Amino acid sequence: MKYWLVALVFIAVLLTGVAAYHAPRFLVYADNPVKSDAVILFLGADFTARKKEAARLLYEDYSRFLIIPSYRQVISLEKIPFFPAARGQGGFKSYPRFYEKTHLELLYAKKMMDTMGLRSAIMVSSPYHMKRIKMIAGRVFGEQSRLLSFTPTPYENDPIHLREMDRTDWMFVMNEYIKICWFQLYSLFIK
Repeated sequence: MKYWLVALVFIAVLLTGVAAYHAPRFLVYADNPVKSDAVILFLGADFTARKKEAARLLYEDYSRFLIIPSYRQVISLEKIPFFPAARGQGGFKSYPRFYEKTHLELLYAKKMMDTMGLRSAIMVSSPYHMKRIKMIAGRVFGEQSRLLSFTPTPYENDPIHLREMDRTDWMFVMNEYIKICWFQLYSLFIK
């Protein structure tokens, strides 16, 4: 009995170590950007780095529109009038308070894209944020999610090796896993 207990503790510690080692790497996800209808920019701690990547994508002609769902804002590179429902808060239904912020941003982005007749988009955020965005986008956009690409900003720190990570990086990683778990839990109860 004593040996089984020692073996179980050893296996638990080993699995915890392996999970901790791979935790940051699992969160970092990236696609090569492809020409799309819009670039969707997510708010976050280092919004400047995210804006810089979105600007680069627009400058390199990957898209005509920049959508910032948290602000319900569309910026066009063309001289065309905006669709009224694509600006301001009009036309958006209220969602339950327990919805995770990124989930809300994606719901708003989809509504804005649908209003404007846009189908494809490049999602721009932090490297650690991309797996959660991809996960939620699959749920929000459904089949249309295959027309989405996910491009993390290269201007923000994304250490994926334990020796490169500091306390702040671990806080980001843990926060992402908590938010992923929360989304997975409440998404069981919504349509």
